[in-house]
Amino acid sequence: MTSLQLPHLPPILFAKKLLKKDGNVANVLIEFDESPTLPMLVEAAAQSSAAFRKREDESAFLASIKNVELLVEPKSTTLIAQVIDEHTLDSFRYVSFKIFESDDKLIAKGSFVLIVH
Repeated sequence: MTSLQLPHLPPILFAKKLLKKDGNVANVLIEFDESPTLPMLVEAAAQSSAAFRKREDESAFLASIKNVELLVEPKSTTLIAQVIDEHTLDSFRYVSFKIFESDDKLIAKGSFVLIVH
């Protein structure tokens, strides 16, 4: 497991460890101090996309979100974010995500666009 080296600080630092990265798919351990809301899950997924950084000094900003759904209320404050780097064009990165509880129960899903610099 690897740290993602994010500029965020608690209580906004949700992405804790890179569990696995295989090509354009990464699984990241995410943790919350309380039961997460949908915006907190989206932020955790955006933080998890740091797994796709091309350079150590690369940073990104969330530009838009699309088709985001909370499928079921999470029962745990420790979850897994699966992020998929769907496409990168110049400084735009399109990422889809799924949030799972430890028993592989799908909690939320959606996609977002990052502006990378």
